[in-house]
Amino acid sequence: MSESRQKAWPFGFAPLGDLSSIPATEAYRLLVPHRTREELVAIKAAVDEAVQAFYQSAPPEPQPELIAPPVVRAVPRRPKLHQVRVFATDALEDAKRKFDVMDEGQQKYAKAVLDDASKHSGFRALPRIRPALKRLEASQAQFANLREPIEKLRIDLTLAKAMRPVDFHIRPILLAGPPGIGKTHFARQLADALGVSMTQWSAGSAQSAFQLTGSDSSWRQGKPGLILEAMARSDTASPVFVLDEVDKIGKDMNYPVLPVFLDLLERNTARTFEDTFFALPFDASRIIYVLTANDLSQVPEPVLSRVEVFDIPPPEPAQRLQIIQAEVGRLQRATKKRIALDVHAAEALADRTDLDLRQTHRLVVDAFATALAIRKDIATPKVPPRAGRASIGFVRGA
Repeated sequence: MSESRQKAWPFGFAPLGDLSSIPATEAYRLLVPHRTREELVAIKAAVDEAVQAFYQSAPPEPQPELIAPPVVRAVPRRPKLHQVRVFATDALEDAKRKFDVMDEGQQKYAKAVLDDASKHSGFRALPRIRPALKRLEASQAQFANLREPIEKLRIDLTLAKAMRPVDFHIRPILLAGPPGIGKTHFARQLADALGVSMTQWSAGSAQSAFQLTGSDSSWRQGKPGLILEAMARSDTASPVFVLDEVDKIGKDMNYPVLPVFLDLLERNTARTFEDTFFALPFDASRIIYVLTANDLSQVPEPVLSRVEVFDIPPPEPAQRLQIIQAEVGRLQRATKKRIALDVHAAEALADRTDLDLRQTHRLVVDAFATALAIRKDIATPKVPPRAGRASIGFVRGA
């Protein structure tokens, strides 16, 4: 303390200074006896030391627990009135994680398939039954030789209309008969009546079950199966799937098709059908299966026990004429050209029951295309002569 400052204070006194607990200039300048000020300094030092000792020995204060914000999960999409789930969201996410083990070419192809499968959040629409029933009823006139399977389908659809969407199911049917009598054509018309897509696959030319189930993604040539691809592309849970020539199913292949067929035809196993490429389970139980066979005796018994069999006779000339006229109408709509078929030529072609419907179809298309090319309004099919007819003539040397 400087001598000049000390002279300004009375003897034996000193200002309180920073010992004051009141932050004010007047409090700092308050004069107190020297002894009192020394006692206050000693007390302040003791208090500071005690506080420091307390904080050094006391356990650290618990930090407030950080509570993670609640995870907001996406609300599952509710199906619309005529929709059912085909692909589960978590199964699709698991499938996408397999991209890492695929090569670049596989990834590009696989991504496109999974993107298709993920549309509509994995839901697919069911056929609209009321208009489908009306179209099937109208088609009975055109498919006189297929009245029985059409009536069976109408019964199944009527029952499905009275049930919940998740219970929609059409029993598989097998159409047996010689080639070219309209079995595949009927399946195509059925898909049109239901307003669904159609996929056709020949069992007779099948090389292995991998074509249906997909092959392992670890194989360089691995790819998804036909069933998954058809369901992924489709907007419906019930596409028409035509399995042609099931009487020619190979039995000696390393990866036989028959077990896969049976899984697809059984409703319980089809609900969790799995594509091998993605290891992706999905619901294939509402697919509408139409099987065809030329020789019923060659169809495996396990297949026959899972389908309803219909023997299909060849169409009569009157029905053939209706089919010819329907094909001309289709070509007119597709080309927007009012080209008609010569009436007499059409009747003559309808009478040729020795020509199957495939041949008849080709003759009609060729005649229409020819008329279109030469700008004629009337198309005349070139009906071939009947096979085996001998020419009339004289025998030499008689």
